[in-house]
Amino acid sequence: MDTVIIRIYGPLKFKITNRTLFLPELIKREYAELSLTERTSIRPYLRLYRLHPKKQEDYLPRVEVYETLTKDRKSIRYVLKIEFSVPKLLYWNSLQEVSEKDGQRVFCALKSALESVGIIIALETIAKASVSTVHACKNIPLPHTIRMREVINELAKIDLNKAFDVSDKQCKKGSRVLNIYSGTIDWSIYDKISDSLRPKNKRSDKGRINQERAVVERYSLQNQEVFRYEYRIKKTQTVKREINSFLGRDYQTQVVFEDLFTPNLLKSLVINSWNLLIKRPENQLSLFGKIDSLKLFLHILAEAKKRDEKAHSMNNALTAYGLAIAIRDHGAKETRGAIFDVWNTDHPERLTKKIKLASELTKGLPYSNNIMFIDNALNKFELITLTSLENGI
Repeated sequence: MDTVIIRIYGPLKFKITNRTLFLPELIKREYAELSLTERTSIRPYLRLYRLHPKKQEDYLPRVEVYETLTKDRKSIRYVLKIEFSVPKLLYWNSLQEVSEKDGQRVFCALKSALESVGIIIALETIAKASVSTVHACKNIPLPHTIRMREVINELAKIDLNKAFDVSDKQCKKGSRVLNIYSGTIDWSIYDKISDSLRPKNKRSDKGRINQERAVVERYSLQNQEVFRYEYRIKKTQTVKREINSFLGRDYQTQVVFEDLFTPNLLKSLVINSWNLLIKRPENQLSLFGKIDSLKLFLHILAEAKKRDEKAHSMNNALTAYGLAIAIRDHGAKETRGAIFDVWNTDHPERLTKKIKLASELTKGLPYSNNIMFIDNALNKFELITLTSLENGI
């Protein structure tokens, strides 16, 4: 787990003792003070106040206060939005990972951090705060036989559907970031160590840059590559869908902060989201290991013959082989695009069906060594702790 956004809805759930730390300065208003325009406004909020504290060494979350109308539009309600990195709150870096047993420590640390800037909230209120965003993450140290560049080269060939875009960003000094994103969920994959050493405005993770660099230097990790996997659930409804499904609850049940420390929840989010990437038929064709083209052809022919010895099965085998080679070499999205540049796109399900068959006929071929290593490490889900850093990750 890394970034979390929680919301606490007033009144009486929080108290702010130093309103001058907000820009603009926080002013509490009564309903009678609102103008007619404000009372009839359809905007999601009337005013927004952002916390701008004096610089300090301790980690502070981002805090915003929204002035909104209640549902009956007859009174004012203030909503506290808190965004923070859970591992940085505890350790000042996100290389170390948080355990599901750390819930109480996190609640106490967040309470203390907020009190340092005059925001008073009870521990129970923090634990029961509603969650609107959560990033389920995992760090995997790579052996020297596997390079991050090779892993991203392979994963950049995958595709999901029209709702997602894939961006493979090349950075200076050779580092790369693979982003797969939509309006509600994102994936971000990059080398955690090289990202930690980049300038703040160039990083994927922009917080607590000096402390994170210090950890890298203290444990001599400059030449180590760490596969960083982030599955970012960005909207309240998506959070409800993903987490309530795991917990066996009704979809509309409100997800609260303490739910995120349920045993195996984050592991499940990470592994299920990873499987969503690699187990789609077209992505299986993108990611299988190196194999001679003739051996691939013979494998597909043998699998097709097991199903049916008629001429139709031979046609299926030839089509499957062509798709397998194209997707392996150029990626699923590029292959689809090339085909639809030439043929009509009115029935894309026909191509999807052929790709699925090609995936079935390559059954038995393993993923590449790089993908298998990542897959095994995610399923083991061994956390990086201070002890593992001291022993050398």
